[in-house]
Amino acid sequence: MLLNFLVNFYLLIPVWLIKLICIFNKDIKREYIFDPQSKLLIYLFPKLELQNVKNDEIKNLRSAIEKRRTNLRISKKPKKEIKKVDHYLDKDESILLREYSPYKVDNKNIILFFHGGGYVLNSVFTHDDMVAYFSEKLRTRIFSLDYKLAPENKFPAALENAIQAVEWLEDKNISSANISLCGDSAGGHLAASLTHHFTNKDKKIHSQFLMYPMCDPNCDSESHKIFGDKYFLTNQAMKWFWKHLQKDEIDMTDETFNLLLINKKITADHTFIITAGFDPLHDEAEKYASLLHNMNNNVKQLHYPSMFHGFATMTRLKTANRAVNDFLREYKKIL
Repeated sequence: MLLNFLVNFYLLIPVWLIKLICIFNKDIKREYIFDPQSKLLIYLFPKLELQNVKNDEIKNLRSAIEKRRTNLRISKKPKKEIKKVDHYLDKDESILLREYSPYKVDNKNIILFFHGGGYVLNSVFTHDDMVAYFSEKLRTRIFSLDYKLAPENKFPAALENAIQAVEWLEDKNISSANISLCGDSAGGHLAASLTHHFTNKDKKIHSQFLMYPMCDPNCDSESHKIFGDKYFLTNQAMKWFWKHLQKDEIDMTDETFNLLLINKKITADHTFIITAGFDPLHDEAEKYASLLHNMNNNVKQLHYPSMFHGFATMTRLKTANRAVNDFLREYKKIL
């Protein structure tokens, strides 16, 4: 309750005043200034030392994070009501696929969305406001998948759920060529992993839209060293996520696990990769974009230098909201 009060009170403070307060305490890395409003908001959140969390504590941690995120409401809501329908991919209703339909739909393509959380945390519910906001802005139906989480379900369990979701959509007469794969962080990795899988099957996908995706399980890039401690997502947390996702050593040689192993032209017509300047995952996402470009894929990287990992879920922040609206305008052009 106290955190909820502090965050909501903080978001009422004019941005100009925050910038004035921070004028002599700028955080500058790689010649970019960290957004002052984002910087102070991160200080309000208790730091999660995930490397100290034991497996039997993960379930309670998930519940606590989901409760906090749904109470804080730091993602902007859509202006008009979004119709939501819950579907299930299995008979025991363990795999949820939530459909979002805006008041006006502009195209025949749909988006299959995968939430972030390192494959260990979060759900359809933690990203509900964000996906609804996206659906309204894009005027596109979105299906959000509540895939099975690690460590209970290690790689490639989530990928198998994603394949199931595409098959379910195809049964509803939606061609894979009309499906855009989208996700943030681990969800971005899952979207690209699915694209790699379908590329190996010579199956066409409309596009992939990846927001600050996990790409490299080695976690040893320069951006991990520079931004791996105090910018919301830490290097230690990333190593913890990958450890819980990985089933065995052979995964490291699989291009659906380590995205940087891709060595062919993919079957998605468009790839967008969103990167943030103050994000430990920046360099690996940029490297993935470069690899795809070198293999003659249609790739566009949109970079937001003052932002941090996870900013797309925090659109009540002024600069984050401006960045999200900017990349959604670009996304809408290809849908």
